[in-house]
Amino acid sequence: MMRLFRTAIWGLSPWLALPGVVSARTEPHRPRADISACKLAADSDVYLSAGFGYELNCAPSTGTLSAFMIFVDFDDQGAVETPQSLRDFFLPAAAEWYAASSYGALALNVTADTSRFYRMPAAAASYGWARGLSYEAHQTYIQDALDAYGQAIPPTDVLYVVPTANATAISFSPTFMGDVETRAGVYVAKKSVTFGLDAYRTWKYLVLNHETGHTMCLPDYYPFNGSATGLFIGGWDLMGLISGPSPDYFAWDKWRLGWLSDDQIECVAEAGSSTHTLTPLEKAGGSKAVVIKHSATDVLVAELRTADSLDSASCATGVLLYTISTTTATGEGPVRVLDATPSSAGCAGDRLNDAPLNLAGTSSYTVTQWGVTVTVVSESNDGVEIEVEVS
Repeated sequence: MMRLFRTAIWGLSPWLALPGVVSARTEPHRPRADISACKLAADSDVYLSAGFGYELNCAPSTGTLSAFMIFVDFDDQGAVETPQSLRDFFLPAAAEWYAASSYGALALNVTADTSRFYRMPAAAASYGWARGLSYEAHQTYIQDALDAYGQAIPPTDVLYVVPTANATAISFSPTFMGDVETRAGVYVAKKSVTFGLDAYRTWKYLVLNHETGHTMCLPDYYPFNGSATGLFIGGWDLMGLISGPSPDYFAWDKWRLGWLSDDQIECVAEAGSSTHTLTPLEKAGGSKAVVIKHSATDVLVAELRTADSLDSASCATGVLLYTISTTTATGEGPVRVLDATPSSAGCAGDRLNDAPLNLAGTSSYTVTQWGVTVTVVSESNDGVEIEVEVS
């Protein structure tokens, strides 16, 4: 008999809203713009553009994201564990991660058939699993898994295909970004994540959060050209380095995903000086980002990162600055962290991991080409006050 386990995580009792903010001085004129001025539209010609409104039949990012999980093995690399143990490897930890990062806005609801491993029709080594895996080869693998499963799956948002950890030939965990259908043309899911050996050996359950981010149409923030994984963003945001010390999603993406409301973002779109209060990104409530518009395709974002919650392993804290380009494709650096301490060696294995501004170190940073300076004015346990000058 098929055993189905459901996991849904809502709520965030450990991450409560902050009671106050930090500003006790009279503020100058604020050159704020209507929030819509900073909501850069996605470029439909750029794959996984980092703007608002990107369309690719994306999985839902608020409410409930439903997924179905099946387990497979192979003639040449049979299972040596139970499906239940692999389900428990990913869940409920991955669902709890989304509950924390989204402030309770997203519940990952996974139905897992842990009754058995379903034997794939071909040897694991025959699938040619390597970087650059083609769309067609990936689709073949998924449809073979559906054939092996041999049962109807009610339409869902994401299909998770989990191989035995003994399947060393299935070496990494890509996301299939097309509609998932059986060979008979029956619709199954918007997207599919096919896990691999890298989950078990390197990334652990967080690979599910990274790949499910793709199902919601988030891009990769690591370089596709073979450079160091942290080239563009260091260990900030697991859409870059999954194992980085500060894996929580950027405020920009939380805004795009619907986890932050418009009134938690402040938009600057004209010249002048303004002061702003930021509260920690890792905790619910308060103002989370200042977005400084440079053009119709580029903005600078300031957010406050602390060593708390999902970022508890952060080796440096403070006001993180990064740029967004909606015309830069996934893997080419659509987000780039600005290094406020370029003469340091960084921390936790990457030069950008100590990039934030703070009063204990570098407190001001100028983006010369854009004519923008961001300065930390004051800090407290509740947050920070920054000054933004645009020339």
